[in-house]
Amino acid sequence: MTVVEYEEDYGVAVEQGRKAAESDPNCFFIDDENSRTLFLGYSVAGERLKAQFAREGRVVDASHPLFVYLPCGVGGGPGGVAFGLKLAFGDNVHCFFAEPTHSPCMLLGVYTGLHDQISVQDLGIDNLTAADGLAVGRASGFVGRAMERLLDGFYSLDDQTMYDMLGWLAEEEGIRLEPSALAGMAGPQRVCASQAYQQMHGFTAGQMRNATHLVWATGGGMVPEEEMAQYLAKGR
Repeated sequence: MTVVEYEEDYGVAVEQGRKAAESDPNCFFIDDENSRTLFLGYSVAGERLKAQFAREGRVVDASHPLFVYLPCGVGGGPGGVAFGLKLAFGDNVHCFFAEPTHSPCMLLGVYTGLHDQISVQDLGIDNLTAADGLAVGRASGFVGRAMERLLDGFYSLDDQTMYDMLGWLAEEEGIRLEPSALAGMAGPQRVCASQAYQQMHGFTAGQMRNATHLVWATGGGMVPEEEMAQYLAKGR
């Protein structure tokens, strides 16, 4: 296996990888930006989660809403998962994308309606973040257009917040995650604290008490010990 590292950001790396794959007849390029196959592959998570909840006796219905918080980079993975969740749970699931404050590409694309025609760099945002899996300056236009009416919202958070939650989760639960995977962890507090959001969607106090909040953690098990120690040291 050959690993190629580029000095530029995610978008450039994908573009170069796409070009390299086009010249190799034995290469199949998994295009995170525009692949419907990848998007639908992630969507099977919806039915798998539904089956898992059924085994545990966890109810998801109008009186027991499900809130899901997904770290978002270019959008293919979280978009596919959110799409599958909407198919599985319908209007009873409410999905949020979480992005670094320095890389809010999907929020920017959907909010402006420009999707992949605008990047965070166009607004002077540097796209530099410790959440390397989310360090994307330009979102997938395909995912943005497919999901813009199915998402409940977006939020962003800074690197220090991710480090703080990383340290807290390791200490309290013994779960070690990479910074990117912590992006969704801020979601439950924000949704529960937002009276404006709850009123806009007509959620009652009873519904909020009965709700399930699911943080989609993207990984961390393969982070080298030395690197993980540095992450933990940065948490407050």
